[in-house]
Amino acid sequence: MDVVKNILNSEIEQINRLEGRDGKPRINSEFFVNHPWLCLAMLAGYILVAIVMYVSPYMGVWWFAGFTAFLLFMSVMLLLEIKPTYRYQDIGVLDLRVCYNGEWYFSREISDGAIVQLLSSDDVSPRVKNRIQAIVRNKGSIDFYDVYDIARQDKQLNPTQDSVQVAH
Repeated sequence: MDVVKNILNSEIEQINRLEGRDGKPRINSEFFVNHPWLCLAMLAGYILVAIVMYVSPYMGVWWFAGFTAFLLFMSVMLLLEIKPTYRYQDIGVLDLRVCYNGEWYFSREISDGAIVQLLSSDDVSPRVKNRIQAIVRNKGSIDFYDVYDIARQDKQLNPTQDSVQVAH
């Protein structure tokens, strides 16, 4: 059982739960609340274009209806918000998933409680503990990728040790 992986997984589950990260699309109404004048300006622009389209002899009602349907569809699509779930398997993987959920593991710090768990665990090697303490001392915090990378390097240096296994 990999202690580092378990601690990081529990941290990731806690972040996902606290931030509502479930990967499901939702309508984000904050845009209307934060930018009411912009919304009104966009509505006024739509009304002006719709009037021009409706009275133009070469457009007609069907073009007006299509324009309105397209505008409504695009408005809904632009207001969708998806909070992707963070997963341990995504740490350090550079592929198309980075386009969806970013490289969160470089910018998200692990909690002080997780640091204490890592440093107090007997199953974590002293080399990993020393590197974690050095990074925390220098940066003031440590992110997911730092812990992942330290454990991975320790596994490569000491492959017989079962306590710190980091799987891709």
